[in-house]
Amino acid sequence: MSLLLIIVVLLLVFAIGYWWFQQTKPVELPHFTDHQIVLGQGQPCAKPIPQIIWTYWHSPTLPLVVEQCIAGWRRFNPEYRIEVLNKDNLADFISPIPAHLERLNVAKQTDWMRLELLNRYGGIWMDASIILTQPLDWVGQLQRQQAAEFVGYYIDGYTQRKELPVVDSWFLAAPAGSRFIADWLSLFKQQAIVGDTEDYIAKLEQSGRLADVRQGIGDPYYHTVHIAAQDVLSQHVAGYKLALIRAEDSAFALHACAKWRRKRLYVRLLWNTQAERPLMIKLRGGERTKLEGYLRRGLFRRDSIVGRMQR
Repeated sequence: MSLLLIIVVLLLVFAIGYWWFQQTKPVELPHFTDHQIVLGQGQPCAKPIPQIIWTYWHSPTLPLVVEQCIAGWRRFNPEYRIEVLNKDNLADFISPIPAHLERLNVAKQTDWMRLELLNRYGGIWMDASIILTQPLDWVGQLQRQQAAEFVGYYIDGYTQRKELPVVDSWFLAAPAGSRFIADWLSLFKQQAIVGDTEDYIAKLEQSGRLADVRQGIGDPYYHTVHIAAQDVLSQHVAGYKLALIRAEDSAFALHACAKWRRKRLYVRLLWNTQAERPLMIKLRGGERTKLEGYLRRGLFRRDSIVGRMQR
């Protein structure tokens, strides 16, 4: 082997080792209340958020990652009722169901479901691909502390108007009859379920409001539930009282540390063993699918975030 080749190999090994060290070393995570916002000046809410967790998966058969996520919810929150809805049992909880709901994509269907369920029953909606690292006690504590009608997350990276942070929809907590949830549901159902999304977006554009409502949100035809939330907030924010946590301080804290690169995120989920963890980790679609393979092959450390999911 030539000296040059040996040097190249050694440099490559060093580079890989340095990268691995950088990705697995402990990182200082923000506290989830560091950038907490109380939005609106509505009446204080004394009605507690019920201890119910709602989620949906279109098939009764769950992927391994989703199965492990929900098992973690049960382990951390034994006092909660956890309802896993699917297309076969949806009518047991919501009736009537809009006649043409099945013609819409699954994302639109679940956007309507989450708002409808919280409006009727209250509780916590969590997307099925959320990993919890601790109990949900903080939700009730935050609601009581702020006398809020709603606890949720905002995406700082999408927010361009600081007075109207962009509310995300994968984690929503509210008592039944929250005014914000009721108004959000009413507008979303009218414009995207009963009505036509394209007409709704066109009306916003023609009125000159789309840019202000949309801020940094992606495709408005796909993210219509987020557009509807911002539309409602832009008109009635003073009448609500929302406790909002910056997602980049919690559910997306590891994503932010990984600079939103999937390989770096997987290393932190599979191999990083530091004791400090975010409250939760929200896996996006492609991340959940890729993580499935690592779980099935056992490619993780026991004390990593993924390893602790197995306990």
